[in-house]
Amino acid sequence: MTRAKSEANWRELELFKAMWLRVFQRFRSLAGVKPRLVRLGETGVLIAFLLAPSIWMLSAIPPLWKDVDAYVQVTHPPGIGTILQYGPLYCFVARIPLYLGYIVDCIRLGAPFPTRDFFLHPTLSDSGVFMLLLSQHVALCCSAFHLIAVTSRLFLVRLVLVVIWAANPLFYTFAHCVGSETLSMILLLLVGATGLRIIRHPRRISRKEWVLFGVLLWLCILTRHINALLAALMPLTFFFLSAQRLTMIPFTRSRLLRRWRRLRARQDLQKATVALVIGFSCIALANISLRGLCHAVHIPYEFRVGYTFVWRLKFLATIPPETRDQLLDKVAKNTASPEAKRVISVLREAFPEAPNWDVMGFMRMAQALLFAPETKSQEQKFNLVLNRTAQAFLCPPEKIFLSVVAADFTRSRKATIPSVVNQLFGQTTFYFSHSGAMAGCAPLSTFRDKSAAQILAIFKNHSYFHHHKSFSYNAFLFSWLMVRKEQVAPISSYATALTLVGLVMMLANCFLNEFQPRYTLPMWELTIVSASVLAGQTMECLFAPANPEPHSRTSTLRAV
Repeated sequence: MTRAKSEANWRELELFKAMWLRVFQRFRSLAGVKPRLVRLGETGVLIAFLLAPSIWMLSAIPPLWKDVDAYVQVTHPPGIGTILQYGPLYCFVARIPLYLGYIVDCIRLGAPFPTRDFFLHPTLSDSGVFMLLLSQHVALCCSAFHLIAVTSRLFLVRLVLVVIWAANPLFYTFAHCVGSETLSMILLLLVGATGLRIIRHPRRISRKEWVLFGVLLWLCILTRHINALLAALMPLTFFFLSAQRLTMIPFTRSRLLRRWRRLRARQDLQKATVALVIGFSCIALANISLRGLCHAVHIPYEFRVGYTFVWRLKFLATIPPETRDQLLDKVAKNTASPEAKRVISVLREAFPEAPNWDVMGFMRMAQALLFAPETKSQEQKFNLVLNRTAQAFLCPPEKIFLSVVAADFTRSRKATIPSVVNQLFGQTTFYFSHSGAMAGCAPLSTFRDKSAAQILAIFKNHSYFHHHKSFSYNAFLFSWLMVRKEQVAPISSYATALTLVGLVMMLANCFLNEFQPRYTLPMWELTIVSASVLAGQTMECLFAPANPEPHSRTSTLRAV
């Protein structure tokens, strides 16, 4: 009797478990059978969340400017500044919305349309700048939505990621700012999404995906030269993945599984080789593009890292004169160029008692001492001298220089998102102390009848820009380590490569230029993309449909 009763209870328990299992499977399978109208509604909700900060900023916040750099990028004719000093892509593409906005003003006023000369010498207008910012916000929305859509198929997962992205002012403030970092930021999101699509392929990667990744990488390099380091992203990913598979082989008992993992590791190394070839090809193509643009506008191609490096030398003003002289003595021994030695000797007397050092004034003085009179050919020679001076400091770097780089790298990892956003407002106020250098900005609403204090007050008066003040990059990196899932090998390797490349880009900036909070943008962005990929994959594993789509099924196999 007791035995029969226990068997009946056991059958009831099994039926109860089966019933709840069917309910759970039905819940998990909802994502795969949604009607088209429901999917469109979900897409509309996600886009609405992504656009909400943009709509608010376009209606309430005046356009921001990355000081005189942005002014040069969008108003100067094709030349050294808009091709070699800054990446040419933003300098030229940004003029299209400026032109469209100016046409709107012409239609409203009944004035004739501008000629093609507008693209050589643009005239700034409020409508043109608004069209530029509008295009930047729309591009940010599209690229962010694409990345989040690739990260996960599930609406709830996408919704969580979208809300987190919308609450982050970093990307939206850059989208509201005139400057090449904005286009670089947008392209980086597309690179991150394309790389994720590539890493999810279980066997052979289609040529279309590689070509798309290569085109985006090429455009990134043409936007900011430091983006050439992104060429290491996919090779690092496949190297990490191959190493991860090889380390698991000694702990695998099954001979068949060992052979399978060895085969997969070999395939990953082959993909890493392909990625290396594509990366170097994109760098070479970007260089050829720059040379072609220089030839088209009749200017010589030149490498301008030395010009940028002079700002890195500001640290010399902060060290004692005796230490500075000892450092310069050692640096002078690293070059055989007499002109570079003269620049180094000029540096000895160039630093006043005050910590603020006039970099442009120093370069004008040094060029006048080395080459007189100043001509275009002499400017080319002086640029070569600056390159050799930078080489003397960097090859090999002295201990004092390395300590300064390490200190700046530490500062960068302690930087918070509000500090980066605040700098964009601060750089906008550059106009009020240097209005002559940005004369074309005078009629714009950002500066017309405004003061520097009013611009800075906008940042202070809106909590959206400065919430989570104490949340530094180091804190975010720790959170990333907590989210990282070792069991998803391809995604884990890709997320690690994203974060590592971002840190390397920041370190390269510390070697070549003085620290500025805005230089942390690629580091922040790539780590945020990495964390989004990991979080999306984690939640996808928990709530994936019972009958996954083809790409999900292959992704599950790759996790082994």
